[in-house]
Amino acid sequence: MKNDSFYSQVLNELAAKNIRRALKPNGTGINFVHNDYLGLKNHPEIAEAAALAYRKWGSGSGGSRLLGGNPEIFERAETELARWKGTEAALLFNCGYSANVGLVSALCNEQTTLFMDKLNHASIVDGYRQSNAKLVRFPHHDTDFLETALKKTSGRKIIYVESVYSMDGDLAPLRDYADLAEKSSALLVVDEAHGEGIFGPDGKGLVHELGLENRVDLVLGTFGKAYGTAGACVWGSRTLIDYLVNKARSFIYSTALPPGVVASMLKAVEVAVRESWRRERALTLAAAFREKMNRNGWNTLKSASQIVPLVIGSSEKCISVSEKLSEKGLWTAAVREPTVPAGTARLRINFTASHQEKDLEMLVSALESWRTEHE
Repeated sequence: MKNDSFYSQVLNELAAKNIRRALKPNGTGINFVHNDYLGLKNHPEIAEAAALAYRKWGSGSGGSRLLGGNPEIFERAETELARWKGTEAALLFNCGYSANVGLVSALCNEQTTLFMDKLNHASIVDGYRQSNAKLVRFPHHDTDFLETALKKTSGRKIIYVESVYSMDGDLAPLRDYADLAEKSSALLVVDEAHGEGIFGPDGKGLVHELGLENRVDLVLGTFGKAYGTAGACVWGSRTLIDYLVNKARSFIYSTALPPGVVASMLKAVEVAVRESWRRERALTLAAAFREKMNRNGWNTLKSASQIVPLVIGSSEKCISVSEKLSEKGLWTAAVREPTVPAGTARLRINFTASHQEKDLEMLVSALESWRTEHE
């Protein structure tokens, strides 16, 4: 066996800091970890739609979309999803990570300056690393900083932000970004990974809720979160979508999704539109939890979504509270550096349509019990 002492040392250093990760089976009890915000991953209609598609088209796509892996259901799905969002075109990707890497690396070149929020997802950062673009990372939601930076920059400009930030649960000032994009002739791209299905009319996202659908150039949404399935989609003009077909390497060089997954996407949207109570429940429960925790002196940052962070501080304490909750049948995620800055380790509490009021009360009671023991 080759010498792996370097890697062992790195792992030991991570363990000493209480930030070494490990895979664990899904916890039992009440789940506040996963992103199945609408509670759709076990919906029988969606499962049946997938099963029918697998029987019709087989277990896999057979290749990349450009080389034989493009059964009819892909074209139909993209047409229906574009019509639903009111865009000229749409393009499916295998996942949100793949979509972001493909978009950023394709849209940017050496004449481009990419402006991105410092809290943008790692997939957006990794996309930039595959490009030759110049980069400006502005402080979180700091539109004044962004405006100044845009004025100082010439050439092609792209503003790339998220609508809902997954570790803080807060909402981006998308109207301000749209104004700045227009003033500076910049392309505006919004990742709706955690807004899709939850915000906007029929769950079309925060861009639609704010009436910005005609002012945002590209919108990315995922189906592996609120919709409980898998895959991702990018919406935009026919020109930009055709450009991505030709230039997005993560699209060009990946075997396409299985047809059953594509069928489940379409059915999940149909169910979510029909059963609007799902997004309403997730947001209502999150708001009630936030109000209780803030009143009791907990720090939930500026959360305004179905995601509620509870900032604990140290990684050690964060692990402690997560383990205490687990003993009570409450499954939570202890989020530590490097995912979040040092000293801001937190529990990320995700509320879904599957939760009930009694689940919220159990969680509040358990958290207060832990705090009493550790004060």
